[in-house]
Amino acid sequence: MKRAYTIEYGCGCTIGKIRKNNEDNYYCCGQFRLNPDSVEDEFLSGKVKSTDNELFAVFDGMGGEACGEVASFIAAQNSSVFCENKAEYEEYLYELGDLINERIKEETQARCLVLMGTTGAMIQFYKDEIYILNVGDSRIYKFAKGELNQISLDHVAAGYSGKAPLTKFLGMPEGAKYSPYIARGAYKTGDLFILCTDGVYDMVKDEGLKNLVNVKKPLDLIAKDIIEKAKECGGVDNATVILCKISR
Repeated sequence: MKRAYTIEYGCGCTIGKIRKNNEDNYYCCGQFRLNPDSVEDEFLSGKVKSTDNELFAVFDGMGGEACGEVASFIAAQNSSVFCENKAEYEEYLYELGDLINERIKEETQARCLVLMGTTGAMIQFYKDEIYILNVGDSRIYKFAKGELNQISLDHVAAGYSGKAPLTKFLGMPEGAKYSPYIARGAYKTGDLFILCTDGVYDMVKDEGLKNLVNVKKPLDLIAKDIIEKAKECGGVDNATVILCKISR
């Protein structure tokens, strides 16, 4: 039997400098933003084993749509409930995403709203493999051997010079197909995975992000550095980042 890897993680979430509410949320090993109305920055860190079958995720409630912070909270809360039974699964991301999509639709109807939604970027560590799922434009990057590469797929409309609208999200209305991007792959010691909302990567471009993670620091401090850099560069949106590093 293979020896388990250790997954160190650090997470940061901020309202930014412009917004009056925080429509972001996250899920880290049972922890998420319990109060969607809070405007306080949140940071956390910890360690888990690859055999724990853990989930990490970021959610960005759709700005400009009604109740974005409610949609992202529903996503995080349902991730927590679902993961209470995650030991029953090998790969569970599609099922979880489908559940979140349905729960948001139900809440949309209960509130008599036309539309409510959130992006989602999720990564599951299971033994010696990762599974990823994303819907919308929250991203997942892999940093290895000094190179930063996006491994998720943005679901945005083509042909826009400015910020392009989303073509997919969690909470898709009736008649629209739930079709996330899903992938799987291996990982090894030293690999670093970064999940973030667009409030991070719109402010901190890939080169800047690479420079911030290419240092020997605890991951919670790197998360704080990324959040502060996003604010320094304008902080026009809520920003959430999760870093997961593989070690023996």
